[in-house]
Order: sequence, then C-alpha cells, then structure tokens
Amino acid sequence: MRNPSLIAAALVCVSAFGCGNKEAAPAASREASEPTPAAKVDVAVPKPVEVQKLSPADAPSSVEESNFSLKLVSAGPYKAGELSRFVVNLEPRGEFHVNQEYPIEISLKSDGETSFPKASLARPDAAQFDEKKARFDVPFTAKSAGDHKILANVKFAVCTDENCVPDERDLALAVAVN
Repeated sequence: MRNPSLIAAALVCVSAFGCGNKEAAPAASREASEPTPAAKVDVAVPKPVEVQKLSPADAPSSVEESNFSLKLVSAGPYKAGELSRFVVNLEPRGEFHVNQEYPIEISLKSDGETSFPKASLARPDAAQFDEKKARFDVPFTAKSAGDHKILANVKFAVCTDENCVPDERDLALAVAVN
C-alpha cells in the first residue's frame, strides 16, 4: 500500500525545491489522485517527529550525519567592540549535494552580549554556495570581554537525484572574547 503522506512529501520536494527527476512528478501526482477502494484498509501512519529545540547550552557546535556535515567554526581570536566573524559550513556527503533551490536560512541568537549586523542570513549572504558546499562567514560584535554563546538555527536541504532531505538544526558556538 502506498503511503499518501510520503507521496505528498515527495511532490512538495520535487515541485517546490527542484529535487530528483522532474519526470517523476506527473506519475506521482496521478498515483496520489487515484480513487481509494471502498474496502476498509488499515494503514499505519507514522506519527510526526517533534523537532526538539535546544538551548545554547545543549546545542552542539557540529553535526555529523551520513549525508551531511554541518559545523560552526571559530575564526578568532576575538576582541570586544570589534567586528569579528565565525563560519557556518554545510558539506554534503556521498552522493548528496546542497540543494540549489531550497531556501536555506540561518537565524542567529546570542547571550545578549553579542550583536549581528543581520540576525537572519540566506543564500545571497553565502561566501560560497554550490552543490559541494555552503559556507557563510557570519559577522558579529561582542560588547564585552568574556565567554559568550552564539546560537544558529540552520534550515537547509541535501539531495540526491532521487531523494531530497530538508533538515533544520540548532548549533551553538562558544566564543572567548578578549
């Protein structure tokens, strides 16, 4: 039995984000719109996965998965009152590539002692954005010396020709400011 939720998710990915073989969309649309038989069929529908939001203290500085690597990288040393930067790196693995059509977004938060010229970054802000890597050089200014935490919520997608995997991750970076 085909899972209508999976078919709908695949259609959204293919039509909205340019993933996979574009020839597959019409066939999937026909399958999703076929009439359902009148007989009762028990279908196990998976429960939605609840995305756990992490506090800066709990969030890692990097995530290593089989299909991607996502890291916040320090570019210090840092001095109070000076414009500084850290790096957000997304690198797909294996046959996966960075989806060029997905609306990648990085939302930034801090402990209140750091500020950002832009609290939200998108594809035009990337220092590098191609199928092999997405890199953002993120500017910030620390108001005072000490240890500060920066939280980045990153929304992205890595894909193969057959499969697209949208994802969202919270990462934290501790920066020591002199």
